[in-house]
Amino acid sequence: MHRRYGLLVLLTVFVVLAVAYASVREFQSSGMPFSVIVVDAHTAVIAPIPGIPLPKALEPGDRIDLAAAPRSTRIAIGRFTQSDSALPAGRTYEFPIRRGQAEVMVPVTTVNASTGTGVQWSDWAFLCFVVLLGGIALLASWRGRDKASAGLALWAIAFVLGIAGGAVPLDGRLGLSVQLGVDVLFLLARVGFYIMIESMLGPALTPRARWLWRGGFLLLLAAGAITRLGGPGFFVATGWAELLRPQFGLVFSVSYLVPLALLIVNSGVANGARRLRLRWMLWSSVVFVTAVFLDNTPLLGFLASLITNTLMLLIAMAGFLYAVLRHRVVDISVVLNRALVYAATTSLVLGLFALLESLIERTTLGHGTGLLLELAVPLGLGAALSTVHRRIEAVVERFFFRHQYRAEVALRRFAEECAFITQPENLFDLTVDQIARHAGAPRVALYERTAEAYIRIRQQGAPALPEQVATDDLAFVKLRARNAELDLDDTQSQLGRDGYAFPLMLRGTLLGALVVGQRPGEHYAADERELLFHVAHEVGAALFALRARESQAFVRAVAQGLLKPEEARDQAIRLETTWSPA
Repeated sequence: MHRRYGLLVLLTVFVVLAVAYASVREFQSSGMPFSVIVVDAHTAVIAPIPGIPLPKALEPGDRIDLAAAPRSTRIAIGRFTQSDSALPAGRTYEFPIRRGQAEVMVPVTTVNASTGTGVQWSDWAFLCFVVLLGGIALLASWRGRDKASAGLALWAIAFVLGIAGGAVPLDGRLGLSVQLGVDVLFLLARVGFYIMIESMLGPALTPRARWLWRGGFLLLLAAGAITRLGGPGFFVATGWAELLRPQFGLVFSVSYLVPLALLIVNSGVANGARRLRLRWMLWSSVVFVTAVFLDNTPLLGFLASLITNTLMLLIAMAGFLYAVLRHRVVDISVVLNRALVYAATTSLVLGLFALLESLIERTTLGHGTGLLLELAVPLGLGAALSTVHRRIEAVVERFFFRHQYRAEVALRRFAEECAFITQPENLFDLTVDQIARHAGAPRVALYERTAEAYIRIRQQGAPALPEQVATDDLAFVKLRARNAELDLDDTQSQLGRDGYAFPLMLRGTLLGALVVGQRPGEHYAADERELLFHVAHEVGAALFALRARESQAFVRAVAQGLLKPEEARDQAIRLETTWSPA
């Protein structure tokens, strides 16, 4: 096995196990029966958790003397105040509580905290969030093809592993070590997030601007690392808890603002198609970063921050996944296509049919039901669900594939109508214009053969392709041999490695080629390439007919003596070079 695939398999195992473990632990989490809010370097306040009764010896607002707490209690406080990490169930810790001038030690035993909030649906929302995050991690790892997808993979993998690590119920020195490791993973996630955003913007950033943004990000990341990694360790060693106060959670979160600001500043200057893609990432990033701030610093209170944070994370992950699959903001060689979506809707309708039929059989139809009624029920259900199916497909078409559908219709119509164009020059102009407009290609070029080479007759977009390409250039050799689309990335050719070439082939003769540049951060789907191949074939047929008409007109003019000898010789040479075998 190739080393890369071995690493991918190992990462996949880790991600799947992390998602499964974090999902299970969400419903079995254990921790303190209250939350702790650090108010100064030596004091914390007890705040009740809705749904979990406080121990009898404690009251809301009781003040904890952090400096007097045993080391095991300090480690426990450091774990669940920093990121609400799990603690072993049934473990007892001694808390020094100040009451006036007196101080008492109150034993507190950890409890099952999964039912404490009274909001059970938040557990399911969190499960969906973790599954989506794991899906993004695997998708970017296996199918990513550029630096932006590598950053996305690093962010998602580090994030999901950090969540799973925080769910491990440990205390003592091992628990503190795991907590520090989790925080390192969350710092790595910030690095991956920045790499993704910076790589997505690409040429929009000048080298100087790129280094300035990187410098600001690294400074804020270092500040967050010092407070997050140094705070618990210093507190456990000395009892000084200043770095555990909620406002230092903002320091840990603020490094996310740099890539977000980078996206806001540069998304406004992008072109129309790229602006739409970046807009999805922008709004998803805003929701995600807000959720991170609420998680690290619960400004709205425990319950409100929990609900808001869970919902925001779920919405953000759905937005990221939609942006990657539908608008392909990073170079992921997976496409959300009609076949996949329609297959899913068909399966959904069939499953609904089976469920309804089973319910009707159990609740309405008995053993004595007549054969006619037994046949009528599934037929009626089928007719009703057929209508539902058509409406679902119509909604899917309008919501997911409206732009793609319109573009396909326009290109198919052009393929049908190009045979009625009367001038080759008009055919060339309309071909590159229609494909650039409806396929969203940043560069479209047409080549036509001559006796010695293929000549570029039209191009729209940059960078410019060679004006002349050798007849036996490897790309044209493959087009002549296979009469199929050609991925230039797999071919060493003068045409470069960006995009696809489609043959203008008719009757075994390669008249030329249609070269379509790759969309930024996006691959053409199989059905798009099939449509472009069809358009190229029809354009080739139209070109063949126009050149044949020119030859007929030339022969007729020569026969009637309408051309001077010099004109007849020049035109004969031009027609000979255009129609020479290739």
